Amino acid sequence: MDSLDNPLAEARAEILVPSVGIREDMPFFTKRLGFRLDQIFPADDPTVAVLSGHGVRVRLDSGLGSDVPVPSLRLLVEDPSLVADGESELVAPNGMRVEIDRRDPEMVTPPTRHNYIVRRLADQAPWVIGRAGMHYRDLIPDRLGGSIIASHIRIPTAGRCPTWCITIRSGFS
Repeated sequence: MDSLDNPLAEARAEILVPSVGIREDMPFFTKRLGFRLDQIFPADDPTVAVLSGHGVRVRLDSGLGSDVPVPSLRLLVEDPSLVADGESELVAPNGMRVEIDRRDPEMVTPPTRHNYIVRRLADQAPWVIGRAGMHYRDLIPDRLGGSIIASHIRIPTAGRCPTWCITIRSGFS
């Protein structure tokens, strides 16, 4: 379906967050995390504030009941030292836990534990169902200490593959 034909193409999503009070919660998001205030109402005694930043819209609502859980938020940014004075874990006045981390962390490869392994299809090692219903079986059972992943892949049925395109970061493929 083309995005022009999709009635949801212009839809927006918000994270609904209970507020202990707009005056208490809003400065945490605007001043500490760099969010922008998009809406606030009613004007005379605000109970709702909609803020956006870092690709997220947050709706602070002090009218929500205590049965609505406070979500956690992970902000993935280019340079975490530039947000919230470099703190990586914060707690908003309303109890929302915020983690700040790198958007594209460096790939860490554990040291290789060298080993000679021969794996045969006849070994009866278990197949596990992975992404898109494909079956996977480790070629290297201990993954040489976690540094190498190699798999037999079996596709049990023909036809359309129920998956999305993915990207992976690897040292070797």
